[in-house]
Amino acid sequence: MNEQSNPTLRSVSNALEILHLLRARGPMRITEIAAQMRIGLSTAHRLVATLREQRFVRQEPDGKRYELGSAMLFSTEVSALQHCVSVSARVMERLRGRSNETVHLSVLRGDRCLFAASVESEQMVRVSSRVGQGPYAHTAAGGKILLAALSHERLLELLPNEQLPTPTDHSIALRSELLTELDQAKTLGYARNISESEAGMFAIAVPIRRPEGEVISSLTIAAPLSRVEGTGSGKLSNSLTPYEHELVTALKEAAAEIESLLAF
Repeated sequence: MNEQSNPTLRSVSNALEILHLLRARGPMRITEIAAQMRIGLSTAHRLVATLREQRFVRQEPDGKRYELGSAMLFSTEVSALQHCVSVSARVMERLRGRSNETVHLSVLRGDRCLFAASVESEQMVRVSSRVGQGPYAHTAAGGKILLAALSHERLLELLPNEQLPTPTDHSIALRSELLTELDQAKTLGYARNISESEAGMFAIAVPIRRPEGEVISSLTIAAPLSRVEGTGSGKLSNSLTPYEHELVTALKEAAAEIESLLAF
């Protein structure tokens, strides 16, 4: 008996496809799930409700979108991330002291960059903690360096459209332009955000790799753009200012220290 002639098997297949969708795309509305899978809205509601009962799916706080639930999050990957956050804490504090700026540890969540941990700068004017927030990955320094580690096929899955969301006038608007920047970021080993996720903010990030070489998270230094601009001669250009070089050096040394502490 094939899937087409067995409603139960078809429902199981559709439910698994929903989980694959949420893992690839991040939070989605019921209408988006139904449209992507080409199923009726009532069918999508029924499948998501079943998955929610079993904690494979949960609703976001505003109740409009659904994301992977706790039953999907207890995995080796998540355990590795929790381990990374734990061993990174003291290193991030020292990096904050060295740079005098806010430090973030980030991961990819669909097409978003989720801040998993932060150590906030003690300066009066500073970038605040962003833990739990998720800007578009293509607008965040930490998100870009994480995207740069993905295969081309995976990138196209996460970013299926040429036109990208633009939170600010400085955000990258086209996927083709982003792919070029990601190639550069992969070669250079760092990525920047210059007023792309929000106006007036600067950030620079490097990857953190697990012992087998897989990128698990990114390490970012974030600062008010005015403070970073003031360290060079005028506005930031494509080349790094001496101060940015200092930040990249500090980031790479901190990332290497974190990597040396990772057990898996």
